[in-house]
Amino acid sequence: MKKVSLAAIFPALLILVVGCQSQQKQEPVPSLTPITEKVETQIIPETATRTFRGSWFDIEYPENFTARPTALTTDEAYFLSPDGTVEFFVYSPLWSGDPESYLKISPTEELISEKTDQSGDRIVHWVTIKAKDSSYHRSFVSIKEQVGTGSDLHHVFGIKYQDDASYQKYAAEYLAFKESLQQYAD
Repeated sequence: MKKVSLAAIFPALLILVVGCQSQQKQEPVPSLTPITEKVETQIIPETATRTFRGSWFDIEYPENFTARPTALTTDEAYFLSPDGTVEFFVYSPLWSGDPESYLKISPTEELISEKTDQSGDRIVHWVTIKAKDSSYHRSFVSIKEQVGTGSDLHHVFGIKYQDDASYQKYAAEYLAFKESLQQYAD
């Protein structure tokens, strides 16, 4: 078993859970308050994984997921679950920039929740979006950091899920996916 500290990942997990809504029952989204309590360490079950090698990064994903693109000269990639109910996303360029379209809300989507936290040279932006036809939700965290004079890093992790049950089924794998990112420099 691999131990992962929830203190580092709890804000992103909180926004993902807050954004989850059942298709049958619509409930108001609770207010997003920062967590100040100490969070205990959670044990994440080990899942067999494969390594996806992008242009400037490696990331581990569940071996039964399908990766796209298959070409490895990319800054972003998608990973679809075998049952098609969940898709992971990563954007990890050499330096800064933005994913092709992942941060945009399409005309068929609506914003459910959004929160930004800035601490020094680090800006973390959490967003949850819902398809207008309620066929899916997607949540992402965008992390921008200034690492030197004029140099910025930008990483985005996302999860698109059919419903709360699908999200819950793959939540541990998603957290392990995010923790596994290895960024390389030129």
